Amino acid sequence: MNLSNAVYLSQLKWKAGERRALATARSARSGRMIPAFKIPPAGGFDPEQQKVLTTTEYLRSFGKQLADCWDRRIAFIDAALIDDEHHREAIGGHPLTELLERARLAGGNAAPIFSSGNSDDYKAAVRRFLGRNDSPPSCLRLKIDEMENLEGPEALRVIAADFGANPSSTVILLDGGPLAIHEVNEFADILAGQIARLIAPNTWMRVFWSATSFPEQPKLKAGMDGSFPRLDWQLYRALMEHAGSLPVTPMFSDYALEYPSAYAPFNGAPSAHLRYSSVDEYFIFKGPSVRREQGYKAIFEVAERLVSSDAYAGADYSLGNAFIDRLATGIGKTGHASMWRWSSTDHHFSLVIEQLAEMFKLPKVSVRVSEPMEQLALL
Repeated sequence: MNLSNAVYLSQLKWKAGERRALATARSARSGRMIPAFKIPPAGGFDPEQQKVLTTTEYLRSFGKQLADCWDRRIAFIDAALIDDEHHREAIGGHPLTELLERARLAGGNAAPIFSSGNSDDYKAAVRRFLGRNDSPPSCLRLKIDEMENLEGPEALRVIAADFGANPSSTVILLDGGPLAIHEVNEFADILAGQIARLIAPNTWMRVFWSATSFPEQPKLKAGMDGSFPRLDWQLYRALMEHAGSLPVTPMFSDYALEYPSAYAPFNGAPSAHLRYSSVDEYFIFKGPSVRREQGYKAIFEVAERLVSSDAYAGADYSLGNAFIDRLATGIGKTGHASMWRWSSTDHHFSLVIEQLAEMFKLPKVSVRVSEPMEQLALL
């Protein structure tokens, strides 16, 4: 995969529904998208194996799971949340090294994300990986507060060199995280100034700006629907108005349909709900807990509300939309929380890549792995 063709980097949480969407979303495999996974700690329920994996099982399953959803395409991984004694003891080495090697052995292609706040052990793992390979890609994450404290382009090169990374094969991820902004244009002006100050032209493989405005705690009760401005996309459009004066054109990154704060394993009963995105808004359609009388069938009414809304893109838009459309009929299997996340994320990936292709006037491409709806209905 040629990373210089990528226009979208999606920051994901290594959830099964997100991984499945990589294999099905329209144009996700066209070379225009890169997933960046922040690996959460072990201890969560694995819907594919229908159990809570041990720490060792969790780490060793990574390679096959990545190869199954993304083949030999490059994926970035951030292992900072599992950089601890518990995860190291489970495999007798550094977790980042374990993930990178498991991906290689399974036929996948993973590369590290690093940042100046990583531990010495993490830094050593990155250096080992980059030192053993012929200029492999890597990703330097720079948070918004770190941007403000750096003096100029040389400071970024120093950070990369400390990890043994070659700038020409390094992707810069300027990470705004969750943003609550009121004046999009003013913030875009400030951000453009920071990019112009820090990014030297013809230095880095690719530069992405990332943020999200998806709500962390929307405070919706069962039966309620919520809409929230998609400020991350609005901000990016405002930033692109400065493109002519920037040393490089930063590409787009978001956190898909997830607020980036909560990475702790969750093993409770989910609520029946669907997340969704449109050109300018995020939506949440919420139903009751699956522990209530209706159980998982509660998703039928939730899907019906989504399909009846102005936000809905239609059953033919993507496989995820086709699945939601079938749920709205109230007939057949309900699926489960992982499949609900898959359907929403499949739609979101398709939407974002389409928006960016239109923005950058890219040729129309549609590449996806199709799965019969009969098969999806069983999941």
